[in-house]
Formats: sequence, C-alpha cells, structure tokens
Amino acid sequence: MQHRALTSITAIFVLGMATFLYTKIYNARPPVEQVAHSMVGSAWYKIEQSGTHTGFMRSSVEYTEKGQWALHTLTVFQPIGGLPTKITQHLTFAGTGPYQLTSAHYTRASASNTTSIQVDLSDEHYVGTLARQGTQEPLRLDWQFSLRDQLALEIQLLTKAAKPGTIFTTAFINFENLSIGENKRSLLSQGDDGYVFENSEEGSTSTTYLDSDMLAISATISNVFIVNRSTEELATVVNPLIKPLDDRHISEHSIPLDERLKKHEHLKHLKLALTASGQTSLEALNLPPTLTHTKSSDISASDANAFVQSTLRIPAESEKIIRILESMDKPASDSALIAALVTTANQQLTYADNQPAGSVLTALALGQGECTDFADLFTTLARAAGLPARTVFGIAYSNGDQPSFMFHAWNEVLANGQWQGVDPTWNQVRLDATHIKLSDDLGAALLFASYTKEVRLKVLEQSYF
Repeated sequence: MQHRALTSITAIFVLGMATFLYTKIYNARPPVEQVAHSMVGSAWYKIEQSGTHTGFMRSSVEYTEKGQWALHTLTVFQPIGGLPTKITQHLTFAGTGPYQLTSAHYTRASASNTTSIQVDLSDEHYVGTLARQGTQEPLRLDWQFSLRDQLALEIQLLTKAAKPGTIFTTAFINFENLSIGENKRSLLSQGDDGYVFENSEEGSTSTTYLDSDMLAISATISNVFIVNRSTEELATVVNPLIKPLDDRHISEHSIPLDERLKKHEHLKHLKLALTASGQTSLEALNLPPTLTHTKSSDISASDANAFVQSTLRIPAESEKIIRILESMDKPASDSALIAALVTTANQQLTYADNQPAGSVLTALALGQGECTDFADLFTTLARAAGLPARTVFGIAYSNGDQPSFMFHAWNEVLANGQWQGVDPTWNQVRLDATHIKLSDDLGAALLFASYTKEVRLKVLEQSYF
C-alpha cells in the first residue's frame, strides 16, 4: 500500500508543485506572462518520508527559442518498502494568448514497468500514444487546458485580494486518469512571511507553504511526507536510481495482535485498540485510539461513473482484459458476475510474496503478483464488464506464528447502489471484518509506526456472522 500511497501523493505533488514557483510582478505584461516570466529558472526540492531522505524533485520553466513556454518536472524517489521510481513531465504552451497547451509528455518508470504518454495538439484535440508493456495505444483526448490554467493559483494571488478561508479552485492535468482534474486549495493563513494552503481530499491532506514572493518553500503530505526547497547538491545526496534505499518490502511490516482470532473469515464485526510502545504517544504518531471495519457510504449513479473509467493503472480497455472477459461464462446477475470476477482474478495470478508486478498488464504477463496486483486486476475486469469498482487499501488479519495485521489491498464493487467488499487475493466474495480500510493519511502514519515497531493491537470487540 505504501508504494501506491506515495506514488499517488507524489503525482499530486508533481502536478501541484508546478504551480507553486517563484513569482514577482511585472506590470507591463498580462498577469499570465508576469507569472510565467518570474518563474523562469529551476528549483530543487528534497523529499523526505518520516524523517528519511527518500528522493528529490526538480522543477523548471523556460521561454524557448520558438517562443513557447516549457515547464519541466523531474521527480526521483523511493518510498520506504517500495521501488525506486522516476517521473518526468514536460508541458509546452503557446507563447501568446490564449496560451494553449501544445504538447504534453509524461513518463513513470520503475524496475517493474515503464509507462509513457506523448500527445500533441491537432486541430481541437490532443492526439498521440500511450506506451506500456512493449505496446503502443493511440490516444485522442478532448482536453481544454492552457498556461492560464496551469498558473491559475499564482494569477489569482497576483490580481485579487485573498483572505484566510478563501477556496482556490484550479485545473491540472491528471495523467494517471488521462483527464483534466480539479484541485481545491484552502488559504489557511496569509502574512508578511507568505501563504499557507491546505488541500484535503479522499483522506489525504497536503499543506503547502509559500513565502511572500509566492515561492514554494515546503509541503507536508499525509503528516508523513515532507518536501523542502533545497539546493541541487543537498537534494540529490540521495538518488535511489543510483543507490536504492533499504529494500525491506511493505509485506514485512505488520502490527502485532494480542490474541489469535478464531474463524476470522467469519467475523462480521471487529474493533481494535491501538497502543503505543515506550515513550511514544498515539497523538505523536498521528494515530487514533481504535480501528474498526466499516462499510463505505452509498453513492449516486452519476458519482459511480468515475469508477468505470479506464486509467493508466486500471487498463479496462486493454485487449488482453477484453479477451479474459470474453473467455468467461456470462453470469445471469450482477452478484453472480461479481463472484465470477473474483474467481477469475484469483485464478489469473499466483501470489508472489515480496514480488510486486507493479501493473495489471505486467502481472498478467508474469502470471503472478502481490495483493495490489490481484486487486487492481479485479478493478480492471469489473470496470471492463461495466461494474463500478475500486481498489482499496488497509490492513487485514494474518494468522501466522505471531497473530498480527498486515498491510493489504482488496476491492469494493458497486451492486444495487451499495459498495460490496471482495478480496480476490484470498478468493473472498464476502469480506470479513478483519479487513480494515485506511485513508491515505492514516495508512501512511500506521505504516511508519509499524516500520519503527512502535504500535500494537488489542481486540476490544468481535462478533460473527
């Protein structure tokens, strides 16, 4: 889960930090050009996870000889327990109004797989290719995006008076979903020393600090990840592409439980108490006193549309996925289809401990993967079959020599307007209560506490089906 949490958080940071660069006022130019000209140059950032230097980021802006604006971002990091990852993003915009995006290039590369997107403006559409797993797929995207969108936050700060509590809504390119996303930031404070913004969405909270010139100086993500403005020399002291960090995998991190659970697969309710060891407190670790299995809230049909889309991580339109669906018998009901998809995902892969495939198509090519690979495969198959589905992350019971909870991934699929939990790794159509879903913030905090062996779990309540 940590690899997914940090990569998604870092993707948000990569997309968001490009709008948090050095800004000064040049009154002779339109606001968008005032901001863009003031950002010309490079900025280096140091990435830390729970006090450990895990990578760096470089963001730069230039006005090219062709009279275009070019924004470049390079992020290199290795989350604790994850793989070294390199993300590059290059955006080119017209140098004059309406400053339209003319090309975009995005690459995410790790030891397990590489995904690359290249699109160029052609008439009113962006056309190009998506390359992954040795294949290339054509892209045709109906984006509407300009330099004004990219720099919307700075332009608003430059041209309008802002008060604490003001919500700034801006657009960004969400490469993971191949779409234009929306980012909402709340201005927490403003003073002579600068600005503080907070972004809180889907259980992940980010706080960004800007100085009085609107230069991004630091960002705190999920109370665990910190990105600080730095020099190239200090930021790149740790380069996991050259020298990987500690290779302990996430599956090796678990939280001890005070007793063995009997027939845990039949539990319908479970409440656990968290206790901190030594001088550490749960408050200092950003952890709650209890954890429990909960069901997700129902959603409307319109909101469910977001969970049937094909994305980079969930390639629901892939020919390989379509062929798997076509090989299945056609169930007569959604409940029968969900059960068949759980079985199919489970049978497509062999569990390989400490060997994450890193993507659905890689897992299928290898015939193996870890829990996230099983879960993402189910999400992909379900969406391809027309069922809204998503991969969720949390902890689940491990009945080993030492009873414990380990980090795990499973699924939620929408049936009759309600989210139903399933676990394709363990071939469970009915989810037991030992599956405890965690938000990004809570998951990151609990992972760090398990990594440093500072917490234990105690059973408070339990009941069975």
